[in-house]
Amino acid sequence: MQRLLVFVVFSLVAAAVRAQLTISGGGAVVQESIGRSVTLTCTYSLTNTYTLREIKWYSLMDGDRESVLVYYPGQSVYTYGLYRNRASLVNTDAAAQVASLRLSNLQFSDNGTYECVVGASSSGSGAPQEASAEIELVALVAPNDPVIDDDFNSVTGNLTLTCTAYTGNPAAFLTWNRDGSPISADRADNITSWRGYLDAQSTISVTANSAGSSTFECVAQHPAFTSAQRASVTLGSPSVSAVSINPSPAPGQSLVELDDVILTCMTQEGIVPQPTYEWRHDAGSLPTSAQAYRNELKIFSAQVEDSGIYTCTASNSFGSDTGDASILITERVDNTPEGQTGSPVGSVVGGVVAALAFLVLVAIVAFAWWRSKERGDYNTAEQSPEEPEAVVSTEPEEEKDEEKLNLMEKKEEEPEEVKVETQGEGHAEVAKKPDPDQTA
Repeated sequence: MQRLLVFVVFSLVAAAVRAQLTISGGGAVVQESIGRSVTLTCTYSLTNTYTLREIKWYSLMDGDRESVLVYYPGQSVYTYGLYRNRASLVNTDAAAQVASLRLSNLQFSDNGTYECVVGASSSGSGAPQEASAEIELVALVAPNDPVIDDDFNSVTGNLTLTCTAYTGNPAAFLTWNRDGSPISADRADNITSWRGYLDAQSTISVTANSAGSSTFECVAQHPAFTSAQRASVTLGSPSVSAVSINPSPAPGQSLVELDDVILTCMTQEGIVPQPTYEWRHDAGSLPTSAQAYRNELKIFSAQVEDSGIYTCTASNSFGSDTGDASILITERVDNTPEGQTGSPVGSVVGGVVAALAFLVLVAIVAFAWWRSKERGDYNTAEQSPEEPEAVVSTEPEEEKDEEKLNLMEKKEEEPEEVKVETQGEGHAEVAKKPDPDQTA
């Protein structure tokens, strides 16, 4: 009995302590489109002698707790990382007891779970209190409009239709209608793309041979859509409405050779199975420069002989239809007057361009010469005197030999001078070399 009494008293005390701080807002799911502002509501209640100590917000991403905002009464709100200048408190007045978080310019990366933490202190002997609440934030990204792809097996007659709404958050919700009545999908998948968006896919299969002519509609619904988006296809035979020509000549005029011509076989949109197209030319085979792709025939650098009627045949397993167009291609005429190679304006412009080019070339040569002179590549006469040029004699060889012989004889007749140093006087006297015959 005593133990029971202690347990009851302890429980009452614990309940009284917990009652000092309560928080609300946990478990809510908030959705908002990216680019807008969103508010995560979190309120608290304090009783007795407790006052607000702090408000903190965290982002719980992949198990990690990332700080978003922290506030201490009497101080400024501090935000972190990618939330800087985007996160704020709705009300910092402690009397309001509101800890709601506002995020502006919502980003796709903001998608996830957030935690609101409120701390309180007692002015008496009570222990500090802390309470928290988790809120789910969904950053809405509107997916692209749905598209339908078909895959037809001509052997089994089975037609598979796949509806896809790309890049949404969350994934779009897809449903099917056949001739206005709902039908069940054979398979539905949500595929995560590399950026984290979700692609919604839904598939149905029908037997084309027994289905008859029917219209299948895919309906995509999403919180970011103001209304459902739809795509439809019709099971049946193709119908050719026209064959268009691009460029389209004016009435009574023709195309000019060397132009690129595109013929397009216009059929009803959304026909399944997807038609195949065949092109024919009434003059025989298609031009060698022609290329056919799906419902288009492109004729590159068309020639005069490419003129004629072109017929397009669109067909699938339900039937076929044809359409044709006639094109006339004439020779290209040079309208330049005889003797005139260009317009006067063009000649003037060409002359101006040539003059400017010449001036630029002169400036480049002058600048190169000046730079070379600055580096010393060109030396002046004072810096590097020129070598005297060799004198080339024009006298006959015989006269040269005779003159040389006379000079040698004259040199032998003149006595050789000998310099003799005279000691003590600091100068030299010149004496004639004695004649060997006289000495003897």
